[in-house]
Amino acid sequence: MNLILLEERDRVAEQTYVVRDERARHILEVLHAQPGATIRVGLLDGPMGAGHVTRVGDGMVELVFGEPCPPPPRPPVDLVLAIPRPKTLRKVLPEIAALGVDRVILLRTWRVAKPYVTADVLEPREYLPLLHEGLMQGRRTLLPRVTIEPLFKPFIEDRAPALFADATVRLVAHPTASTPMGAVRVKAHERVAIAIGPEGGFIPYEVEAFEAMGFEPVSMGPHPLRVETACVALLAQLQLLRELGG
Repeated sequence: MNLILLEERDRVAEQTYVVRDERARHILEVLHAQPGATIRVGLLDGPMGAGHVTRVGDGMVELVFGEPCPPPPRPPVDLVLAIPRPKTLRKVLPEIAALGVDRVILLRTWRVAKPYVTADVLEPREYLPLLHEGLMQGRRTLLPRVTIEPLFKPFIEDRAPALFADATVRLVAHPTASTPMGAVRVKAHERVAIAIGPEGGFIPYEVEAFEAMGFEPVSMGPHPLRVETACVALLAQLQLLRELGG
């Protein structure tokens, strides 16, 4: 953990918080923090700052949140991800949060198995801790907003136009696309929407539907990638393109 993420449920006084779970274990056993120590903390969907440890004991850490500074703006990235198998999604969600995504749309496409749509990991009680884990790794506090879309056509025709209205760059990952990801031009603060398909990729109808919405097919090369690899690689390349584009 590169940041201890605090939630409103941890608050016991105006600026005082008590943590008792894995965060407390990390503070005590990894950081070896004792009363008087200062550690990096952040409030979920709020500011970051210094946490002053005031009391420890019995798997509990009490700290005072002082010197807050506002978090950076929400990442200008929307990720449309074909719902992967549950085991894969559990791997991917922390990485998505660590790299920085504003909205995550988990979409059922033709090649997404029906049981994936009802998997436990799609319940907030299951996916929120995974996103929190990624935020603490990436030293972020702004929680990605997750929506589940069980039907492709109603989503792409009815909801996608308004959802992506402010995305000036729209990309759909497709292994046979003629445009390489490296040829995309992205300015520093442009909003980007990027769609990543399932292991077998989007079917032609789905690619065409994305193209009709202004999504440009892009490729990361001729070699097929696992979903968890493609997500990390595409988001990392997107950040590099932002830096190169100024």
